[in-house]
Amino acid sequence: MSIEEKYGYYEAAFAESDKLVPELSKALLELEPLIYSEEYCTEGGLSYDDIDLWSRLRSLTVIKGLEYPPKARPRPRPRRACHRVRAYLDHFEKLADVPLYDVMAI
Repeated sequence: MSIEEKYGYYEAAFAESDKLVPELSKALLELEPLIYSEEYCTEGGLSYDDIDLWSRLRSLTVIKGLEYPPKARPRPRPRRACHRVRAYLDHFEKLADVPLYDVMAI
């Protein structure tokens, strides 16, 4: 597949942002109760699941307009008032010293 074809897929998905971003926001709401805490996604503590989930969630932070539940607040926000998905992202951003993509979201 040529690079032009690959970019075509990205452009097509980007053109559907008005439809896809709300669907993704809804999926994050469904993920909320599945995350054990803001430090770990499973009850057993830090695991490969955290590495996998955090990297996938981090890639979503590049999406402008992605909505977190009403409890979420823009940075800075009190930890106890955070939505669990966002708190989890913020925790690993700080722990790993790897920034999220919010500042360059498109």
